[in-house]
Amino acid sequence: MRSFTFSVIAILALAACGDDGGSKIPDASGSIDAAIDAPAGAPTCADYCAKIAANCTAANQQYSNAATCMASCALFPVGVTADTTGNTLGCRVYHANNAATGPTIHCRHAGPGGDGVCGANCDGFCTIVQGACAAQATKPYADKPACMTACGGFATTPVYDQSVQTGNSLACRMYHATAATTTPSPHCTHVTPTGGPCQ
Repeated sequence: MRSFTFSVIAILALAACGDDGGSKIPDASGSIDAAIDAPAGAPTCADYCAKIAANCTAANQQYSNAATCMASCALFPVGVTADTTGNTLGCRVYHANNAATGPTIHCRHAGPGGDGVCGANCDGFCTIVQGACAAQATKPYADKPACMTACGGFATTPVYDQSVQTGNSLACRMYHATAATTTPSPHCTHVTPTGGPCQ
């Protein structure tokens, strides 16, 4: 009887842990990653940039350096640590954390665009552009809706990583948007439809 009681308690404890409410994301092969729990407390740019730098390297690198990560991060809506979707810092922290075991899929979700999981790529792009280029005498776009309209016409291949710095694509413009967070001139002029190295 004691063994049965212990077994029931153990089963109930496991059931209480359960999964994370369906927030695990299939990787490119269709398998489910073992999700890593989100860190406690409010999401922070320091935590996000440390995790994405550690877990997203080489072909998965999302920012050219720590300064552009921190400056881009400051423009994201913060959200909460429980976020696993949506254009928030909380969502990006979650996926930067999970990139430790699945960088190919999670680094793009954690990156500046969000890759359709932490927001649509155009939403992430325009959030960064509007913040980074707000003080420029000639703004790349009149407002976020104008940016979103233009972004909808940008080529979506190749997929974004920080090494794509030329060519007529959203990936190129995303690189220059992140670069504009620390060096608005000339990068704010490179995020438009006729944007220098991205045309």
